[in-house]
Amino acid sequence: MTDLDERINETLRERAEGSLDAGLLLAGAVSRGRVRVRRRRTAVGTALGMVAVLGAGVAIGPADLLGSDAAPTGPQRPAGAVVPAAPPLADGVPGASARPDLVGADPNVLHFGFSPGGPRYLSWSVEGGVEMARLDMGGRTVTLELAASVEALPRYAQGLPAGMSVPIRKGVFDGSVSQADTFNGKPVWLRHWQPTPGVYARASVVAQDQQDLAAVAAGLRLDRAYHCGGPLRLTALPTDARVTNCEVSVERFPAGFDVLLMIGRPTVPGLRVGLSYSVAVAEERTKGNRTIAGKPAYRTPRGLELLGLPKGHLGAEFGLPFQGFTEDDAATVLAGVRVAEPLDDPASW
Repeated sequence: MTDLDERINETLRERAEGSLDAGLLLAGAVSRGRVRVRRRRTAVGTALGMVAVLGAGVAIGPADLLGSDAAPTGPQRPAGAVVPAAPPLADGVPGASARPDLVGADPNVLHFGFSPGGPRYLSWSVEGGVEMARLDMGGRTVTLELAASVEALPRYAQGLPAGMSVPIRKGVFDGSVSQADTFNGKPVWLRHWQPTPGVYARASVVAQDQQDLAAVAAGLRLDRAYHCGGPLRLTALPTDARVTNCEVSVERFPAGFDVLLMIGRPTVPGLRVGLSYSVAVAEERTKGNRTIAGKPAYRTPRGLELLGLPKGHLGAEFGLPFQGFTEDDAATVLAGVRVAEPLDDPASW
């Protein structure tokens, strides 16, 4: 049985008591499978498999309008126009230019952004000491990586097409651009530079020329910091636990987006907290079998889901392959979750 078959069957078993939008389920599962094949690096939407197929609407702890004071990251748009999804401003947190040593140190924070009118975000993340963003440059994708040291950057450039492994070369962080390889007849360009002392940047793109790398470097801003989790905030964690990495995918925004926060302890892998929003959600679960902080929740074989968030799914997965966390730990996290609403308005994040 394939992974796709298992996901569909599990959802059908969990949803046996109610109706199911089978077409939507199949489309979502197939889409996530294609993402796994297309990307070498685990995509956020795939990592949120548990949340996406729990088959129910999700609610949260008290809903807050978080990040509403964030400065716009792009040009002002007419009323009714779609605001592009971007990380919300983290007030009072220094950017990379003021504290280069903090780059990659806190998975909750991105220490870079872009000038107004800059590139559209496809995704962003903080993991393993590296802050990363995938950016749409008019149909071409530039992957930007920032770290506080050369050693923190992965050995191979991230964000390239599946199957490509382009090793990093040391001692080239002088702004130079090199052609690393070719893909489908197009060159693979890499740029290494230091946008400010103590910060090491690497950008990659598959394109006929290297102009997109120069544009990303020119628009990069290091004077502000941003919340990695977008609309999702965690205010309570289990004892001795911390957020270990954050990933957000907004490639399909405004149709939907996905947020993944991993929580870990020093000796155990982690607890996975995911928020998934989709305008295509046809039905929402309303009947729970648990209560968290006075709100209905649903216990599945792999985790907990809070109910009541329109078009959204929010859950915490602690079952295998993860170890070391319990249902009580998941309930602690979900009881303290804050989610900005409306989810489809980045201005509220």
